[in-house]
Amino acid sequence: MDERAMSGSETDLRWTCEMACRAAWPAAIEVRHGDWTARYDGSPIRRTNSLNPLPGATGLTRDVRHAAESFYAGRGRRTVIRLLDFAASDQAALEGEGYRCDGNTQTLHARLDGDIAGIGQDTTLHDHASAGWLALRETLNPDGGVFRSMLQRIEAPLCFAETRVDGQVASIAYGVLIDDLLVIEAVATDPVFRGRGLARQTVGALINWARRQGAGQATLQVVAENAPARALYQRLGFDRLLFSYSYMYAPQPERMEM
Repeated sequence: MDERAMSGSETDLRWTCEMACRAAWPAAIEVRHGDWTARYDGSPIRRTNSLNPLPGATGLTRDVRHAAESFYAGRGRRTVIRLLDFAASDQAALEGEGYRCDGNTQTLHARLDGDIAGIGQDTTLHDHASAGWLALRETLNPDGGVFRSMLQRIEAPLCFAETRVDGQVASIAYGVLIDDLLVIEAVATDPVFRGRGLARQTVGALINWARRQGAGQATLQVVAENAPARALYQRLGFDRLLFSYSYMYAPQPERMEM
């Protein structure tokens, strides 16, 4: 996608949502190299352990790439470079250096024009993650406490949603409010309880919370091949694909998970 072909407002919205998503899941370390930033927190999450472009970034220079490779090598990690499809694309050049592409993910956008109906009493909101919320997250995504530490770095207003079944936390998500934009993160449902519409309840509760705080729009990121999740978000009003992104892996034997 050629950024020059888009209006400034479209480009601005893409960058607004992109940077809000980063603020909603901050890395422990960020080191700037030119118009790019190397993010690191030691977890398996690629967004927070990859080289990312900054607003207005042009092509990835050899010096910046080498600096990133040194940064990650010094931490025992494989270099991963995150490419946004609306920014300058360096995929062909990286492939020529032995990098490979993986992990197509979509950034979706919604206008919050009305409340989500049908949110039951088993779905609750909290200003902190409950023990049950964290237990489900860590069962599905064990990371040695990195996620808990990440939550402490979020500076914007934060809300946790959970839906229970027979008293057990079965579905979770959290939302971060950046100005009038809600960022939805960490949506997950216990596999035992999937297919019951619990994620709709959980995410819908966050949307309603954000509207009460004055939010008029929302964004989230979802793996492109996750058709059930994309269908859910479509029903919740996330009907605009803002942009996609992918990861370029350096030619090393190990890899990280999503």
